[in-house]
Amino acid sequence: MSCTRLIGIAAALAASGSMIAVLRADGVAATGPIGILAMEEVPSRATGPVVSRVALDPLGRYLATTGDDHVVRLWDPRSGQILRRLEGHTDWLRACAFDPQGQWLATAGQDRQVIVWDVPAGRIARRVGRLPAAIFDLAFSPDGKTLAAGGFDSALRLFDPATGAALATLDSGGRDVRALAFSPDGQLLAAAGSQGRIRIIAVDGGGQATDLPGDGRAVAALAFRSDGAALASAGDGAEISIWDMATGSLAATLPARPGKVMALTWCGADRLAAGGSDNTIRVWEPSTQREVARLAGHTGSVSTLVFHGGEGQLISGSYDTTVRLWAMGQ
Repeated sequence: MSCTRLIGIAAALAASGSMIAVLRADGVAATGPIGILAMEEVPSRATGPVVSRVALDPLGRYLATTGDDHVVRLWDPRSGQILRRLEGHTDWLRACAFDPQGQWLATAGQDRQVIVWDVPAGRIARRVGRLPAAIFDLAFSPDGKTLAAGGFDSALRLFDPATGAALATLDSGGRDVRALAFSPDGQLLAAAGSQGRIRIIAVDGGGQATDLPGDGRAVAALAFRSDGAALASAGDGAEISIWDMATGSLAATLPARPGKVMALTWCGADRLAAGGSDNTIRVWEPSTQREVARLAGHTGSVSTLVFHGGEGQLISGSYDTTVRLWAMGQ
């Protein structure tokens, strides 16, 4: 029997907008989740699949999850029910991304292929040719006309998602690409990896690139603020960096924290959520460099985060084989 579920009491809390919070000794509220989606059990293994990435379609109709069992799951984020299982990959899935209209979902991972799915129809729309190396991240441009893919080689590849045709191959500036992000206006593409350098590419400027120096430690997560004026980066280093995109300078750093950061997402204009290897999500107010909330409940590394602005919820995925929903207070 499937153990996919939206925990009943958590669903009731989500409906009421309530949160469970305990004030820690350091003055930061530790808050529990309002809902849990658990991957169904796999007969051939002791646990369900780990969650590598979550993505939310822009209209909030579908939540996609990918992991190490090669299957893409589409969920109803309100009911917590699985709507479809999409099968076509043959290895661990590392990345997924919806186009801005929610018509297409792109997925990729260790099998080196990018698949674009027709979401309403629940079928493969097209396959982008097999790449030379495993793929770690995908990003759609805000106009939906470009799909960027990067992974375990130095190349950053751009495709036309409507046809699967290759548009350009760019130098990422490092040995690999672990994180990608388009600016909200689509003019810039940020890429970073194990060398710690963050490359900023002018997409409409012939691929002209500038580099943000970083601290030399691997970068695993990038996130543009909604106005495009700031870029957050983090990974193996001791701090989360906030970059001023007008000047290319470091605007602020958030204090050291335990573990490595694996995921970042902005939750409004001045809230930044970070999750990682300490199994905890920390919510920061970058303007004051304060930690304003701590979200506790995962029992494995937090690998992925997405903010559902329409519902005021943060959604996290973890190697503990669950997806958790968190109410974000104003």
